[in-house]
Amino acid sequence: MSIRAPSIRLLVAFAAVYLIWGSTYFGMKVAVQTIPPILLGGIRFTLAGAALLALQAATGRVRAEWLTNARFWGAAALTGGLMLLGANGLLAWSLRSISSGTAAIVVAFTPVWLVLFDRIQRRQGAPPIRVIAGLAIGALGVALLAGVGPGSAKPSFEESVGIAIVTGSTLCWALGSILGRRTPGPPALLVGASMQMIAGGALMLLASAALAPWTPFSWSAVPWSGWIAVAYLAVAGSMLAYSAYVWLLRNTSAARVATYAYVNPLVAVLLGWLFLDEWPSTRLLVAGPLILAAVVLLQSVRERGAVRTVAHEHPEATEAESAPRAELTPRSTSRAGDAR
Repeated sequence: MSIRAPSIRLLVAFAAVYLIWGSTYFGMKVAVQTIPPILLGGIRFTLAGAALLALQAATGRVRAEWLTNARFWGAAALTGGLMLLGANGLLAWSLRSISSGTAAIVVAFTPVWLVLFDRIQRRQGAPPIRVIAGLAIGALGVALLAGVGPGSAKPSFEESVGIAIVTGSTLCWALGSILGRRTPGPPALLVGASMQMIAGGALMLLASAALAPWTPFSWSAVPWSGWIAVAYLAVAGSMLAYSAYVWLLRNTSAARVATYAYVNPLVAVLLGWLFLDEWPSTRLLVAGPLILAAVVLLQSVRERGAVRTVAHEHPEATEAESAPRAELTPRSTSRAGDAR
């Protein structure tokens, strides 16, 4: 595959990653109004994973030995449990008490945990000044958003709990990303992503069944808007946008691809304001730029000097084989080094 992709294809792929992933917060906010959050994720990821795997099989990119490898499925269950059941489940749950824009801004904090966990895993020494500054600025942003410190515009107790829940979501996502570096998996990235979605989705369905006595739910009570949101999240969010993301990793620099981490929260805030009457609070307007500034600062440390594409770094990679699986995982981000 050519390292340089036609401009129109790059624009379409970036538009998918920017707009679709940014709009998944809106879709989740609509869906969780009538569908239990864990059940929502179970339906979304099981369907998306099965459909994506079927498409890969139809194009001859799936090998039988991958699907019968117990170690691959075990790894998919581990990372899927942390990143889908844990991270995505907590994110969806938080949207019952906080705005979609607030959730997106907190999720943008994920690279801060990734840097911290990465340094712990690699047993590196004291972090450079930029990393310390990024951690401090990002933590300050989340603290301000949660209402810590002086100021009259304090969040309600319910909103504070929601912010704590989505912060826990970022921890699960970062931990799953770091552990995913050492787990075995098929060389074809989309096949591995499909297996992770199926395993994580199945765990979410099991968890939803276990929680059923405490989460009353009626299928007939779900309006058409709820089912449209579920379909959009599964098809657009988990299949189309993720495929575009993988394609971008092969055709442009990782630094460019990572810019979605800055754009997604802006899209989420805008959609919430336009369609859900979620007016950005003063806290959000102050904390949001701080968190995004921290992400930019940490991104500059991680991506310094990294201007090559994945395809350039791994010229042997084909349509069925991409960069080492250790660096990539599926979801509303998917690269272990990037935000969701």
